[in-house]
Amino acid sequence: MEFTITQEMLRNVSATNYSSTMSGALFYLEEEAFSGVNKIAKKVMYDVELVFGYAPQATTDRNQLGKCAVLYGTVGHSPILLELEEKRLIDLSDIKGKREVFLFQVIDCPFEGVEKALIIAGSDKRGTIYGLFHLSEQLGVSPLVDWANVRPERKESFSLSEDLKYISKEPSVRFRGFFINDEWPAFGNWTMRNFGGFNAEMYDHVFELLLRLKGNYLWPAMWSARFYDDGPGLANAERADEYGVVIGASHHEPCLRYGEEYKYLRGKDSIYGDAWNFIGNREGITKFWEDGLKRSGKFESVITVGMRGEADTAIMGKGATLADNIQLLREVIHTQNRLIQENVNPDLSEVPRMLALYKEVEPFFYGDEHTPGLIHSEELEDIILMLCDDNHGNLRTLPTQEMHNHPGGYGMYYHFDYHGGPISFEWINSSYLPKIWEQMTMAYDFGIRDLWIVNVGDISTQEFPLSYFLDLAYDFEKWGTDALNKTGLYTEQWIQQQFAGVFHEDDMEKIFELLTGYTKIAHIRRSEHMNSDVYHPVNYKETDHLLNQIEHLLDMANELYKTVDEGNLPSFFALIYYPTVGNLNLQKMWLLTGKNHYKAKLGEMEANKLAEQIQECMKNDRELVDQYHAIDHGRWYGMGLSEHIGFTKWNEDEARNPILMNVMPANKPRLAVTVDGTTQRSEGSSWHIHKLYMNDFLQPDVAEASFTISSISDLTAEYKITCHQPWLTCSKTSGSLDGKEQTTEIIHVKVNRGAMNDETEGHILIEMPLGSCTIVVNVSKDDFSELPHMIFTETNGYISIEAEHYAINQEAIQPNGDVRRFEVIEGYGKTLSAVKAYPTTKYFTAGKDAPYLEYLFTVQEGGWYEVELYMQPSNPVTKEGLLFCGIQVNEEAIDVINTLPEGYQVDDGHWAQGVLNHIRRHGTGIHCRKGINKLRIYAVSPGFVLEKLVIYPTGKQPADSYLGPTETYYTGKNATRH
Repeated sequence: MEFTITQEMLRNVSATNYSSTMSGALFYLEEEAFSGVNKIAKKVMYDVELVFGYAPQATTDRNQLGKCAVLYGTVGHSPILLELEEKRLIDLSDIKGKREVFLFQVIDCPFEGVEKALIIAGSDKRGTIYGLFHLSEQLGVSPLVDWANVRPERKESFSLSEDLKYISKEPSVRFRGFFINDEWPAFGNWTMRNFGGFNAEMYDHVFELLLRLKGNYLWPAMWSARFYDDGPGLANAERADEYGVVIGASHHEPCLRYGEEYKYLRGKDSIYGDAWNFIGNREGITKFWEDGLKRSGKFESVITVGMRGEADTAIMGKGATLADNIQLLREVIHTQNRLIQENVNPDLSEVPRMLALYKEVEPFFYGDEHTPGLIHSEELEDIILMLCDDNHGNLRTLPTQEMHNHPGGYGMYYHFDYHGGPISFEWINSSYLPKIWEQMTMAYDFGIRDLWIVNVGDISTQEFPLSYFLDLAYDFEKWGTDALNKTGLYTEQWIQQQFAGVFHEDDMEKIFELLTGYTKIAHIRRSEHMNSDVYHPVNYKETDHLLNQIEHLLDMANELYKTVDEGNLPSFFALIYYPTVGNLNLQKMWLLTGKNHYKAKLGEMEANKLAEQIQECMKNDRELVDQYHAIDHGRWYGMGLSEHIGFTKWNEDEARNPILMNVMPANKPRLAVTVDGTTQRSEGSSWHIHKLYMNDFLQPDVAEASFTISSISDLTAEYKITCHQPWLTCSKTSGSLDGKEQTTEIIHVKVNRGAMNDETEGHILIEMPLGSCTIVVNVSKDDFSELPHMIFTETNGYISIEAEHYAINQEAIQPNGDVRRFEVIEGYGKTLSAVKAYPTTKYFTAGKDAPYLEYLFTVQEGGWYEVELYMQPSNPVTKEGLLFCGIQVNEEAIDVINTLPEGYQVDDGHWAQGVLNHIRRHGTGIHCRKGINKLRIYAVSPGFVLEKLVIYPTGKQPADSYLGPTETYYTGKNATRH
């Protein structure tokens, strides 16, 4: 017999649950259980009700249990588990002494009247809670059931195998959680409206979300909130402790006290003084910390140590030396350690503490050649050293080999949201799973396994990447370094978890396309970082290609929106539709603005139609936020309030909406011709440029190109197209534009290479009101089939290579059998993908133990060329500011180059461009011979991630663009690659 829950069973019990002889209860409640565990059990009971439509009953009397029962408890706090172990019905030895582990087992006849029991036994409080929520997940309940109102699929029955026995793993990372930050205006307005403040009623939902996602660690909101006061009183901390949520605090909130508390308590008559200054107000600040530890040290916490200035600033003024800062920080930590010993636990090794090496604290830790830093100091023994990204998702320094033996271990502070330079991003999710995987797996590989915290801003719309982040931290073995290119699989499973039974399989695939599509576009350029000058309006058609992709995704989102039933619309809207459409609509608005400005400056009437479309996008943005605030009875009211359009500074100050340009029509009929993908243009007059060049067909795999005819006036203007080459055809041979409804005409040109004979040049004559122009069509007949596979050909003055299109991926096998090689990270980066060398922690010596990629290409003339590397904007893993790779052309010596400019550091201008553009470019000179050349890229430094290579003659840079030149032809391009 299986362990079974059925709708009929629950309905029958529900009908008699007011009877004094009630029997058939499903859950057994032990009075000896942790109160928080019993509260979580009640949440799971509600999950059961959502699944079956009837509420299960719970009892403290085992005689009132039904034939199938759920028995849960925590080792050391459960008489029932002890009894079952003594009867040898369960074995708890596999979970005893472990961290956050649970046993999930079906047994027979635990006692009279119960035929089957599901045992949920936790090694500790959180283990039991995770085990209870595991039951919810088995029932098909999403971890977002409470937070995002995700409704589970209804079931009539549910069964577990009679021989089921599952023991969960210990989490990969010890402390795993998120930081509610930058919470005004969005999160703040939301909690004020729905809960009346940052109180325990609100945090109950946050704690539940964290625990359902198998996290255990939280930095509460702190911009205007006081976690230990707002509960009211200690209710927030008491609820967290009850649930087993470990409370921490940000990098500048030491000793369980928040910056807002000091603002509230300070004053000339305050016992804490009136200066956040450890030099001038040491006694007051020490008292402030001491009282915080006395008040809150009894709760399970990770105590932040160290000190920064008020409002996230440096601790000392600009005049202080590095040595001054280091000495002051040493004194601060020494004082804090003493206070913790006196007020929390005399054994400091038993108290989890954390020092954040954030911003200016990082150099205080490392010191310099003249000044020893805090590294290896006794004050830091047993303290978790929390390293950080650069606030934009790129890791900064990582533990060196000599740092690995630090007994306190290491943490990582990562960002999905940031309020700061060069430009903030706080509105809706713009995080991309392949990027998170690439960066956080490297963190784990470098030994950062004690604490992971991610800044999620307002939480809302971050649920997707947050789920991934916490799953990666919980089960690194499943989703980590060995799970190369599994973010797509994760996305599919996440969609299934939220929308099983809501959408058909085909629609699930569309949601997958929406999620991966919008997050990839946001990864290329975040919403707040967009403006009219980012993408080039015409070169390589990058704006039009992206607009087409956006339109496709928007149409798909709107189709799905129409199919969702009313009950499931709120969760679909919040998790998929709003972040997708909000992001894409804003991207579309700025792309159209770029085109509007470009067209207007050329006097083209199309600019006026584009201006109307931009206004429509602005209207859509406002309506979308309003709808988000109204849906599900205002469930997410306030969450869309963050400014997100037209940042001109690091924050929203002086933000500007798009500037629209309108064109006054010319006084006579006028037309212009442009070759699409280029800036070439002609109006046909005799004194103007009247010869344009179409070079698309120099790529052997291109069979169709286009040019556009545009109105310059609102008077009817006719055109005629003539082409005498039979192997060239145009989609139209004549027509007219009125400059009002019909402002442009795209003419598609097709080539039939089989009919060309010996010709390689065609001519298309376009006659217009003011004259004519000729498009010279250059065509390559050569398919380069005599060349070996994977050779790129210079056909139009440059070569562009996607990094994964190497000819050879040469591994380096070590004497012990270890393999070092480049791996392709699918979908990563701004265009196709990226390559990165593994293991990620290794330094390689080019030409000896380094893996390399070999690219083959041909050039028409020998001489000096520039190779420009397009790289992920990685920061060096050490403080030296160096990120090397090796470059070798043909048989020449390997040139080991630093891909960073001299003196590079996070927060400088070069870094800022990299994080805004999500790319870093580095050019270096190479000497090529006429014909075939081979270029090898060697791995040298950790963190080198290559996305693209562009090669061109020195001094002849390809046309400007955001994404770089589109990939050029290589032999075998259209064949399947093995």
